[in-house]
Amino acid sequence: MGMKLDHIGLVVENIREFAELLRAIGFREITEAVPFDAFNVTASFVNAGDDADVCIEILEPTAENSPIWTFLKKKGGGLHHLCFEVDDIEKTSRELADRGFQMVAPPLDCRAYDTNLQRECKNASRIAFFLVSKKLLIELIEKGR
Repeated sequence: MGMKLDHIGLVVENIREFAELLRAIGFREITEAVPFDAFNVTASFVNAGDDADVCIEILEPTAENSPIWTFLKKKGGGLHHLCFEVDDIEKTSRELADRGFQMVAPPLDCRAYDTNLQRECKNASRIAFFLVSKKLLIELIEKGR
């Protein structure tokens, strides 16, 4: 089960304000915010390195039933998840579930990821979420091809 760090997810109250803070400290490559209606969030990505291998994902809830709404209200935002790229999300999800990790969201299409990073793909990227400890949420992503 090979995994590669793809992005670090941060929850914020206001994407635009947070993006301006990142610009003020030197980050320049920040994508426009794109809605992902399946989770009632808006997301933007920030290139965190020279080769765009690892990004920072900035997430803002768009409704009270968003899975990150409670996190924002209780914690005030901050580090939410680590996302790992996998070659086969179905297989990796089964392997993690078989090892006893709690699946929070099963694999689903995420065209918002592709749109946000301006990726032209025949097939949508797919994501899934797992709790791997009480405090660590991970996202898996199989990038669209």
